[in-house]
Amino acid sequence: MKRHKCSQCDYQTTRKGNLREHINSIHLEMKNHRCNHCDYQTSRKYYLTSHINSVHLGIKNHKCSQCDYQTAQKGILVEHFNRVHLGIKNHKCDHCDYQATKKGHLTHHINSVHLGIKNYKCSHCDYETSRRSNLTRHVNGVHLGIKNHKCSQCDYEATDKSHLKHHIDKVHLKIKKSPT
Repeated sequence: MKRHKCSQCDYQTTRKGNLREHINSIHLEMKNHRCNHCDYQTSRKYYLTSHINSVHLGIKNHKCSQCDYQTAQKGILVEHFNRVHLGIKNHKCDHCDYQATKKGHLTHHINSVHLGIKNYKCSHCDYETSRRSNLTRHVNGVHLGIKNHKCSQCDYEATDKSHLKHHIDKVHLKIKKSPT
């Protein structure tokens, strides 16, 4: 039986420490563990270790049995498998067709898309976002000119990994995105 219940959402746990960690990371957005190699921050030491192993050291011990996807965390592999190979998205938005694999992703979607909540504001311009990581990426790329994702085939640099992938697909692999 889960005795410890969050007063701000329906999260429940059997351990008081897990509840404290949940409140600090989800509701208070406390991220006390910082990466020394980049601007990544997290509320859990385990996530930081996993981030360093995966991103900076290239260690990804968990491999998908259906494709070449690899990750440092078993839970993320299970989530990948359920989402990509089984198409499972258990958390559905009541306002639109959005579906998510995690409840936190659905909550963020509702807050940002339907309620228009944007808690992170740029101190240099009028940019606003619902994610701290987006603000950091914006400041680094737009105001500081820092672009950490570099193309290995030309001089292109991007602030976001997905922008680099799009560039490589379009320019170097000549893949055109089909209209939706």
